[in-house]
Amino acid sequence: MLINNSLAVLVSVFLFTSHSFASERNHSALQPNIVFILIDDLGIDWVSAYGAAHSTPNIDSLASKGVRFGTAWTAPICTPSRVTILTGRYNGYTGWTEHYDVPRWGGEGLSADLFPTWPQLLDDAGYTTAIVGKWQINDLRLEPDILKQHGFDRHCVWPGVESDNPQSEERYWDPYLQIDGVRRIHRGAYGPDVCQAFALQFLRENHDRPFLLFYPKIDVHDPIEPTPWNRENPPDELPGLFGDAVTYMDHHIGEILDEIDALGVSENTIVVFMGDNGSLIGGIVNGRQWSRGKSYTTNAGVQVPLVVRAPMYTRGGWATEALVDSSDLFPTLLEMSGLSQAGFPTDGHSLVPLLQRREDYRPREWIYAQRGDNRVVRDQRYKLDSDGRFFDLNRDPDELEPIDPHGSVASKTSHEKLSSVLERIPATAKPPFAEYSSERLEQYLDNLRRQRDGAIERE
Repeated sequence: MLINNSLAVLVSVFLFTSHSFASERNHSALQPNIVFILIDDLGIDWVSAYGAAHSTPNIDSLASKGVRFGTAWTAPICTPSRVTILTGRYNGYTGWTEHYDVPRWGGEGLSADLFPTWPQLLDDAGYTTAIVGKWQINDLRLEPDILKQHGFDRHCVWPGVESDNPQSEERYWDPYLQIDGVRRIHRGAYGPDVCQAFALQFLRENHDRPFLLFYPKIDVHDPIEPTPWNRENPPDELPGLFGDAVTYMDHHIGEILDEIDALGVSENTIVVFMGDNGSLIGGIVNGRQWSRGKSYTTNAGVQVPLVVRAPMYTRGGWATEALVDSSDLFPTLLEMSGLSQAGFPTDGHSLVPLLQRREDYRPREWIYAQRGDNRVVRDQRYKLDSDGRFFDLNRDPDELEPIDPHGSVASKTSHEKLSSVLERIPATAKPPFAEYSSERLEQYLDNLRRQRDGAIERE
């Protein structure tokens, strides 16, 4: 088991106490709606609000009315990133340090009891909730009620590639989707469009009550396929296809924002837009080529776009370089929803004081990310890798030349501080899937080590 029996009992007490609190609280008419949009394999290098050459007008419009975070980190690959976003715990605590497709390779998956998610707590508090998009951290065949356990009343999801089910490999054209428990192939349809229609309908049906729409979109992950806009005449090369996919995804963002406005709930709706890791294909930022980031613990791999539009906290239209990582979403969304964090351990810090520009806001001194054995931590200037390499990101953003940490007083002080952070955070816990498929997991990890030559990984 991931934790011992005594700790399991303690967790259960925490869950009972906090869930009881959540269910007893009265629903305020001012309780904000939340729309959380998570894009698969999108770094800052494809978002024009961050200086990218590729145009994303709808994301830019969201940023113009919200707060754009210029230094936000996640794990550099899918499932470890999403587990931290949902639970607020660093990967060394959950054991989810490496990418792992539960439906494909087996195993227990994310436990709603051991690691409660913020959607779970919002659902307990009376929110009407839905997940639309991608879910691969549980096997929905073996755990048919797991999405409800994680806090979702409704769902329209691509379940991930499933063992012994070749139909499940399709997420774009003729997608294999599960909608409120019913799974089938949607012949002639484009997966992101099916999900988008469900998301828009959910907003229309629930705009008169507090709602949560968690929207981890299935795009722009590979395989990069033509969209409905370019299927008849697709680009010849992968970068062009990827750019078109980003454009189509941005169009969907615009539709969601327009619907929120049309329903008259924009002033009471928090919109979070985020990438789950660095880009699959490197773009251009402020005229400079940005390296492919996905799968690597370079800054390009762990830095992601993060925009928060929260009219009840800030008029927006400004940007910040304050340090943020994916663990911060858990305490932020609980505070925004008026829920107590008591009894729920988190490694994050609420962003609400920053959004409100309160005098008591205390900036984070460091942020953290991890993939497998590779752990990285940074402050405003310096980045330390667990293999000992130390970089000055101000002078060397591409991390080409490690520096001597004793070269200056500033670097020496930073190195000591960041080293102490790596010493405090556990490198790993037992993966939740290890007991069930240790041999298959080891084969997968060996394959990943062989692939770390820059080849695109098919997750």
